Amino acid sequence: MGYISVRNAHKEFMKDGEPLTILEDINLDIEKGEFICLLGPSGSGKSTLLNAMAGFELVTSGSITIDGEEVKAPQLRYVTVFQNYGLLPWRTVESNIELGLESKKVPKEERPAIIDKYVKMVGLDHARNRYPAELSGGMQQRVSIARALAVDPDIIFMDEPLGALDALTRINLQDEISRICREEGKTVVFVTHDIEEAVVLADRVVVLAANPGRVQTIIPVNTDRLDFAADSFIFGTSAKDSRY
Repeated sequence: MGYISVRNAHKEFMKDGEPLTILEDINLDIEKGEFICLLGPSGSGKSTLLNAMAGFELVTSGSITIDGEEVKAPQLRYVTVFQNYGLLPWRTVESNIELGLESKKVPKEERPAIIDKYVKMVGLDHARNRYPAELSGGMQQRVSIARALAVDPDIIFMDEPLGALDALTRINLQDEISRICREEGKTVVFVTHDIEEAVVLADRVVVLAANPGRVQTIIPVNTDRLDFAADSFIFGTSAKDSRY
């Protein structure tokens, strides 16, 4: 059993009065410190699976455990970074990062040093007193990543956090996310529909098939990433993302 363990997970939604199967018989083990990408076409349930692991919704049947404990709701020991940044517009970069520390009830006198560490880590020392409206999309996502890291989570769930960014900013942030998460020893589950992104970031890529979502194959990519990229196109995973 892995650090994150998904066993026979099945998820249904009701649509027009009829059950619609989004995930079917998902089995997956993720080890502590791994960087896992969930990759698949529209209808493969990538975001649904991530939300279930993060505790935002429950599976219809089967189980999901983290460190042996069943996932029933979100917890402070694991955080989620979304595509829309989720920053509070009336708070500066520093105070947005502080938000998670407030939730975790970190003593006020300890917060400045933590904020300073992560502001510098994501390269925003020069912008620490700016508000979200004064930041580019890439800078806003850096703030959301710093906020996630500042609470020292065991796991970071990322739901297409770079999907709305321009190509150059996206490449730069891919490098930063990979470096930071590995330096910090974090377990990461990262949803993407971009094959190249998965190859760059992941230790293993979980390729999901669609309608209903199910695990098609799990591929280690830390040995020969170029061969993986070619194979992935054969699997048909280059389709546009679904919001399931």
